[in-house]
Amino acid sequence: METEDWFKLKRYPHIGEPLSLKDYKWVKAYVENPQSVKKHSFLPLIHKILIKRKYRADTIDLVRNKKGERMRFIDRPKIRNIYYASHIDSIVFSYYNHLINEAYEKLILSKNFNESIVAYRKIPIAIGSDKNKCNIDFAKSTFEFIKKREDKKLTAIVADVTAFFDNLDHKILKKKWCEVLKLSTLPEDHYNVFKALTNLHYVEGDQLYNSYKGTMLVERGVPNSSKDKEVKRIEIKSNSYFKEKNAIAYCTKEEFLSNNLNLVISANNTIGIPQGSPISATLANIYMLDFDQEVYDKVEAVGGYYQRYSDDLIIVCEQEHEDSILKLIRDRVKNLAKLEIHPSKTTVYRFEEIKGIFKGFEIDEVSKQHNYHKCLEYLGFSFDGQRVLIKDSGFSKFYRSMKRSFKKSSSLAIHSKNPDESLFKSRLYKRFTHRGAKRKLIYHPSKTDPTKYEKTKKYYWGNYLSYIYKANDSMRTLNGGKDIIKKQSRKFWNRFYKLMRFHEAKISSSKKIKI
Repeated sequence: METEDWFKLKRYPHIGEPLSLKDYKWVKAYVENPQSVKKHSFLPLIHKILIKRKYRADTIDLVRNKKGERMRFIDRPKIRNIYYASHIDSIVFSYYNHLINEAYEKLILSKNFNESIVAYRKIPIAIGSDKNKCNIDFAKSTFEFIKKREDKKLTAIVADVTAFFDNLDHKILKKKWCEVLKLSTLPEDHYNVFKALTNLHYVEGDQLYNSYKGTMLVERGVPNSSKDKEVKRIEIKSNSYFKEKNAIAYCTKEEFLSNNLNLVISANNTIGIPQGSPISATLANIYMLDFDQEVYDKVEAVGGYYQRYSDDLIIVCEQEHEDSILKLIRDRVKNLAKLEIHPSKTTVYRFEEIKGIFKGFEIDEVSKQHNYHKCLEYLGFSFDGQRVLIKDSGFSKFYRSMKRSFKKSSSLAIHSKNPDESLFKSRLYKRFTHRGAKRKLIYHPSKTDPTKYEKTKKYYWGNYLSYIYKANDSMRTLNGGKDIIKKQSRKFWNRFYKLMRFHEAKISSSKKIKI
């Protein structure tokens, strides 16, 4: 069944069971009816905290380990507050995101900064192409701008708006929402969606889980039936096992309204919208319309370059304009957008010829001291004026994921009822090696003839190595025609086999103990 892009089904556990393709017709009729949405009662969001550990190489004392590598330390973790909407609410948000984004795209096409706003937009690689640009392309265009001006002394300013989604001013958001729709006030259906986002009500996921004594609603197959499913409540030891146990809901909507209204938290927020809803990204773009226009005009006037990817922005200009541009973006963020760019979230880099080599390096904004050990970092890449690399943090994250998967696979092999107690090697190869890096169209068995397969509209997008190979191909021209990025990934094949041998030995020793 073909559906609109906004009809996006999610499987995360929430209040009430997930929707399916069988619900498409009534959901479509419901969300496309302004009268229905005007009266729609939104359920509280489910709140979760995502903590991302950060490892940093020592760049001050330059202490090295026995291998000669710089010692690493654990930096302050990045904490993100994510809010999940119920399944029908998510579709409502998704549909109105479609309406607003469509209007935003029509508006921004007439603006001179159209190509500078790159996040959450479908920007074709070339006119008429059905393929769209990604962060690799956006980073590349930035580095190319710098590379083409090797004869000049340049400054690159990378800034991150502090707590972007948490601090959006509701009056400005409403004004920009009306402007994009070309209306003086929000229609009642749009206003109800606006209220659901700005008047934040949520439930802590762990509290809701504990209120049902560590049980969840899960979907199970019916004995002697290949198609029928049933929903039952079972005990699950931890939320880390929700996916494995196929948990689909904390409770039904009726159970929640009867038992759990006391868990609802009203944020009483006068600013901010929840990060994680299908509409939040588009609202962030329309919110920044005036800021984008003013900053682009100023930067363009001095022959510079401006690009904004959500709350991350980069400006490249000649060094003589460095201080005035820094002052500009901070003033406009504070006084126009009612937000903040904290000095700790701003990094300044310079590019200039040093001893005959075009070199990029970080400088301290206040003291203007140089740090030649650090170069420009943007959208997951680093660029020193001579070559582009993927940041080490990306590889570290991939390796940690590999270690966790091997640990989980070996644990399942040892403790499950699988008689041969072996690793699921094919799955590990597919996820972490070049064998699973090829992107391809997915085929499904034909409904009319089970012996044949039919094309779907879905793709297997490969693994992290697919991304590395794509980045390598894209950045090759900037890397002097060399496969420098691809070489960065060579160590993973050896690490993969070391983990394979270690966990196979672990499984083998567990067999001997059992015997």
